[in-house]
This record gives sequence, C-alpha cells and structure tokens, in this order.
Amino acid sequence: MDNHVMGFMVYLLLLLGSIFEVSVVKCAKSKGSSDSGTTFDVTKFGAIGNGKTDDAKAFTSAWEAACNKGLATSMVTVPSGKTFLISAIKFAGPCKSRSITFEILGSIVALPKQAWGKRDDDGDAWILFHQVQGLSVVGNGKGVFDGHGASWWPHVSLYDRASFALRFSHCNNLRVSGLKHMNSQKNHISINGCNHANISNLHITAPGTSPNTDGIDISSSTSLFIQDCVMATGDDCIAINGGTSDVKISRITCGPGHGISIGSLGKNGKHEEVEGIHVENCTFIKTQNGVRIKSWQGGAGFAKNIIFSNINFESADNPIIIDQYYCPHKTCDTKVGAVKVSGVKYIGLRGTTVAKDATIDLKCSKTVPCTDIEFSDINIKSVGGHAGNAIAKCTNAHGTARSCTPPVHCVQT
Repeated sequence: MDNHVMGFMVYLLLLLGSIFEVSVVKCAKSKGSSDSGTTFDVTKFGAIGNGKTDDAKAFTSAWEAACNKGLATSMVTVPSGKTFLISAIKFAGPCKSRSITFEILGSIVALPKQAWGKRDDDGDAWILFHQVQGLSVVGNGKGVFDGHGASWWPHVSLYDRASFALRFSHCNNLRVSGLKHMNSQKNHISINGCNHANISNLHITAPGTSPNTDGIDISSSTSLFIQDCVMATGDDCIAINGGTSDVKISRITCGPGHGISIGSLGKNGKHEEVEGIHVENCTFIKTQNGVRIKSWQGGAGFAKNIIFSNINFESADNPIIIDQYYCPHKTCDTKVGAVKVSGVKYIGLRGTTVAKDATIDLKCSKTVPCTDIEFSDINIKSVGGHAGNAIAKCTNAHGTARSCTPPVHCVQT
C-alpha cells in the first residue's frame, strides 16, 4: 500500500472518529435535555390575551403538555403585558413531571356572572388545582387573578357555581408566592387536603362590603406556613377550619376584613379538630374582629394548642373573641354539646380598639367550658369616644391572666 493510500485511510478513520464523537455528544445532550426543565407558554398553545376571548382551552393544553411530559421540572408561563380571560378550569394531576411551576406574569380574569353557563361538572371553583404534587404558583408581584366578583356579589344564590376563585385540593408540597388576587367571587384562595404548603408575598383585595370574600380559607390540611401577605377583604383575612393542624401565620397585615378566625367549627353537630396554630407578628387595621375562635352549639371535637403572639391592633373592633355560641342567623337552636376550646395563649397583644362592648370577650359553653386560657402582656386601649369600654367579659372561661390592660379578672383559675 503506497503512502498516499495509507494517508487517505488514516484521514478517513480520523474523520469517522470525529463524526462518531460528535454524535455521542449530541446523544448525551439530548438525553440530558429530557431531564431538564421546559417552559410552556400559553400563547404558544393558542391563548390570545386580549381580555375578550376565552383562553381556557389554550391554558388546558399548555397544562397537559407540562404535566404529561415527564420532565424533572416543567413550567407553564402566562406572559406579562396581556390579559387572559378564562372560564372555569381544572388543572388536574397526578403529573408525570416531578414538579411544575405555574408562572403568572400577566393578568388572568374571570368571565362576569352573566357569561357563565350551567355548571355540570364537580367543580366548585373558578380555577382548581387538584392532586398536583410539588406545585408552585408564583409571580413577580405583578401577576393578577381577578375574579370579577362585583358581578356575583349581589346574587347570593349563585355562589354554588363559583365558590372559590383559586382552589388547591390535595396538592402536597405546595408553594404560592408573589401574586395579586382581587375581587373574588367568594373566597380568594381555598386550601383543602394539602400537606406542607408555603404561602407568601400575596396581595389580596376586595371591598370591605363584599360578601364572603375570605383571603385564605384552610381546611383538612397540615404543616402550612403563611407569611408576608397584605389582605383587605370583606370577610376573614384567614379562616382555619376543621381537620387542620400545624399552621404558622406571621407578618400578615389584615384590614379591612373580619380578622383571623379559627372556625366556624361544629356546624350541624359535626365533629371537627384544629390544633397547633400559631399566629404571630400580625397587624389588624380597622377590622371587624381581631383574633377569633368560633364554634356552633351542638358541635363536637376540639380546638387546642393555639398561640396568638405579638399582635398589633389599630382601631380594630372586637380584638379578642372566643364564641362557642356562634350563629349568624336571626334564630338559633339551643344545644348542649360544643367543640372543646383549650390551651389558648394570648401573648403580647397591644394597640387600640373602637369596640362598643368588650375588648376581650370570651363566651364559652356551660357544658364544655374553655380551659387553660392564658393572657399575658396585653395592652389594648379604646379610642374613638369609647374610653369606658376597654373591658374584659368572660363566661365559663378558665385560665390565668397577668399584666393585662384591660384587666382580665373574669377568667377563673
């Protein structure tokens, strides 16, 4: 074999080796990309974002692509600068992707009441996330959920068609952060059956006169952290219902609204349990109530191991309430049973109230009294011409009190 032929063969072998190496690298990169995150922009699936066209189908398509792709992480993004009108929608799991981020940078707006058709599904929400694990719904502080609630509020009978603006059902390891929520049809955010959730940096608003527009409504959930939120609504800023435990709430500014409530519990004789709740470093501004525990007569179960600490009130009405006779109706049946309330601590609550009655009001059951109630370092003063009403009233409440203004002599040791 002459030198020319030998040289050509060597060149050919080197060329083939180079091609093979490149192919291997490309395959490796391709294999790696199947495990990396991919973004699914709703506008790439047909969403218009003009505030007039219903983009629900495009949102569903983007979700299904992200959910079923089988990636380590997937993201559905709603771009900024557009307003996306969507009808009732359900984002369902379980997903093949191990975690999904739903990024809200633009505005999502609900159809007005008159545009909603008859609901024939099992939904009770405008936007529902169901059985999605490792879900993050996040924004940059400008993403908006607008429930178009003003068209619903005068029509109470229609609430069963859109009870919640945004609902999370059985979504473990949930994160919600950096969003604006406004004018929900009813509750702004509902969390049901979720374990391990972190909720932060939300701005929730609705007129103080809007009915049942709770900020965050929690039920049957555990290990929740809610912090750094501003809420101004027509109902409870946060409501904690039965089956809930291990909840820490901190740095919440609430007002207007009905305060932060545990309950109501025990309606229609129901057995309900709530425990391990800590509300701290919160401010209530001109709220109807402050920190409240409420239950119906005839109920069963318990609300225990609850701490309210370092709370500030600014012209709040009814700052501290336990009401085991809760009933918002004109006529209420007298029943014997009650949800047991025990192990409640009020530590470092201070500020001003416009209460026309008692600043501290504990209405506990005769048959199931409140026990182990502790007050310490309380300083709440009346303003607005009600200087004589800074008093504490207790019925069937047992516990201790020290360093309290007004004095809480009514608790029985």
